[in-house]
Amino acid sequence: MKNIKTLVLASFLVGTTTMAMTAKVEKPELVKGTSIGKYAKPGAPVDITYTTEHVDVGDASAVHVELSSRLTSGTMNVKINLDKGLNKVSKVSEELSISMKDAKGTYPMDFKVSADDDGLYYIKLLVSIKGKGMRAFAVPVYVGNGLLKVNKKPIQKTKSGENILVSPAEETIIQQ
Repeated sequence: MKNIKTLVLASFLVGTTTMAMTAKVEKPELVKGTSIGKYAKPGAPVDITYTTEHVDVGDASAVHVELSSRLTSGTMNVKINLDKGLNKVSKVSEELSISMKDAKGTYPMDFKVSADDDGLYYIKLLVSIKGKGMRAFAVPVYVGNGLLKVNKKPIQKTKSGENILVSPAEETIIQQ
């Protein structure tokens, strides 16, 4: 009888631990952001408005990005880079060249991405306009519990107790 109780208790604990390890997103939540009306950094006169879905692991997150500019001539070059662990579900061009002849000045992009692990991932956009400069943007994609996974380096202490962080270094010796 004691063995049966132990077995039932152990299976219950394993089951609840497994359920707590992955966060289930019941209904995709929309994550919205914009740079319009915020501090305008020096660089290309481009703003961004985005919407992503906070989804569960393995599900596709619909990403809607809208770049806008007050310029009506020239070419906007956009480079898109997905974080490691973020997968393309629909076609995502890594480099775009957009002619800015549209009177509205808004340029939408829609695609889908997914991830196999919980976390916070970023879609990085580097926008450049010849003669006007560059701007960099990051669009967050939350998957599962949506926590940013950071590899922390261990902190070491000197003999006197002072904290130090040891970084790898390369040394090149040039003989004259």
